[in-house]
Amino acid sequence: MLKIKRDSVVYALIFLGFVAIGVRAFYVQVIKTDFLQAEGDKRQIRTIAIPAPRGEIYDRNGSLLALSTPMASVWIDPKQIITHEQNYLAFLDLLNLTDSELTALGKQNRYKKLSFIKQVSDNSIIDELAKLDLPGTYTKYVEMSYDTPTNHIEVNKLLPSIWVDMRLINRYRYTPARLAQVLGKERLQIVSKIYKNPKRRFLYLQRGLVPDVAKKIEDMHLTGVYTQGEYRRYFPAGESSANLIGFTNIDDQGLEGIELAYDNWLKGVPGKKQVVKDRAGHVVDFIKDVKAAKPGNPMTLSIDQNIQYFAYRALKKVMIEHQALAVSSVILDAKTGEILSMVSLPSFNPNDSTQRRGAGIKNRAITDLMEPGSTMKPFTIAKAIDLGLIDETSEINTSPGSIRIQGNRITDSHNHGMLTPLEIIQKSSNVGASKIALKMSAEQQRNFWADIGIGQESGLFLPGEAMGYLKPAHAWKEIDQASASFGYGFNTNLLDLAHAYLLFANKGEMVPLSIIKLNQPPIGEKLVKPEVAQAVLEMMETVVAKGGTAPKAQIPGYRVAGKTGTVHKTNKVGGYEKNTYLSLFAGVVPVSNPDMVMIVTVNEPSRGIYYGGSVAAPAFKEVMQEALRLRNIAPDQIMVAD
Repeated sequence: MLKIKRDSVVYALIFLGFVAIGVRAFYVQVIKTDFLQAEGDKRQIRTIAIPAPRGEIYDRNGSLLALSTPMASVWIDPKQIITHEQNYLAFLDLLNLTDSELTALGKQNRYKKLSFIKQVSDNSIIDELAKLDLPGTYTKYVEMSYDTPTNHIEVNKLLPSIWVDMRLINRYRYTPARLAQVLGKERLQIVSKIYKNPKRRFLYLQRGLVPDVAKKIEDMHLTGVYTQGEYRRYFPAGESSANLIGFTNIDDQGLEGIELAYDNWLKGVPGKKQVVKDRAGHVVDFIKDVKAAKPGNPMTLSIDQNIQYFAYRALKKVMIEHQALAVSSVILDAKTGEILSMVSLPSFNPNDSTQRRGAGIKNRAITDLMEPGSTMKPFTIAKAIDLGLIDETSEINTSPGSIRIQGNRITDSHNHGMLTPLEIIQKSSNVGASKIALKMSAEQQRNFWADIGIGQESGLFLPGEAMGYLKPAHAWKEIDQASASFGYGFNTNLLDLAHAYLLFANKGEMVPLSIIKLNQPPIGEKLVKPEVAQAVLEMMETVVAKGGTAPKAQIPGYRVAGKTGTVHKTNKVGGYEKNTYLSLFAGVVPVSNPDMVMIVTVNEPSRGIYYGGSVAAPAFKEVMQEALRLRNIAPDQIMVAD
């Protein structure tokens, strides 16, 4: 009876034990599953960013001007690296081993993944090893048989032994040396960088690595060393478009040019994904995409890269030949106001970060202000004709080749006598332009200057764009009117001056500028009568003809209209330098149906040649010959055999 009761008690206890286990399992696996899963995820699952590329920049024909290429960076946790290195050295010291001895033992005593290193009898060593908590080191208790020293009786006893996983050990020893080998650096460079920042938990070691190199580092699974994807901007057009397109920094943020002006449009939105990381912080598994990366928006510029390159090549030749300080040019589509080319020299290689500083990064076509000189004379004549103050046959007496206004003497190069508006443009008479300007009111002249864009914003909002200065009409005196008629007393940038010349190329109508390729022509504003604009345009043909100031701008087969300018540069105290000049040429081609406007400026040409017709006009001819061919513009001049 007692036995039956005892069995019942035992069975009851066993049953209760299973019930308890079942209840515990139900509690853990059902009731607490969400909590425990969340706690486990906190220790293993991480959300990491997915980099997003910037949008591509194209020219009007689809040629790439800027794109983002996949790259990678390597970053380190100096504190983790130093901690593991110090613990590893302490581990060797406790076992009285050298690094080379450990390597030899690892090769000799290998058993599957683990290598037997040493038998230990001192429990204090075991305690110290446990405190180090060094990955890849293990303590195993192995039963050993030995004779007692007194009675030689064989005794079995569990003794601790030290085992290591050399693969895990190698993840934190030789880290600087292994990194140096892959990155092509000196080991001491990396050691220095680590120990100069011993408490840092994040430090870039190198950025802008090709993915293959980053993959080699990733495959080594070094403790405290991590890789992450990123993008680097590449500019296929190089120097020829650098000042316009600009560049990005190492974090792919726009810093200059189009890259800066349209940064919000071009930059991508990073995504997020969940991954499983091991104890060392390396990704071991992918879980899911939390948020897809969104690439930046592409954009198509109005620029024609082929024309841009020909302009760059021609201007570089001029800069070298005339030992100029700087050279710039702008080419516009005469019908739409689209910028087909904008070149500035000196330039730089945007793919070389060491060149992204200094004066070479300036886009001088918009940053540098100048007095436009005689290139303004056609506008003076156009406005006077449009107002009915003169006509094409009017004659202006320029004798004796000078005029004095409010105590200021204005002169021509020669005494030209009586000149028509056409001859004033052809011979570039300051006296003739001044006398015509004085027929207008100051308000009429000044407002017309503003209407064609002088002293106004271009509307493009390009970084560094300088807005010219134009005095208010109430401050204009007779001398201001006279000097403004031949381009002095105010300033503008090259882009705005090119924009003004659309007046003649577009039958008296001004259209807004655009750096973005347009799908249809914009709506313009009529400033002068079409017949007036056409008449002045034909007057400017004489500038390029024999006897004009710029016969070197002639293009075989095409009618060319143009105007030269040779401007004394201002000095820092407000006057004019005696022997430093700015040489300009503004041209429109072809006259019968204008397709393009181009303005070239050469800053401080030397070697004794500085007139716009001799310095800037040849560059216009060279570029326009190529541009007319590329745009398939038919000749409009009948060639007559000699």
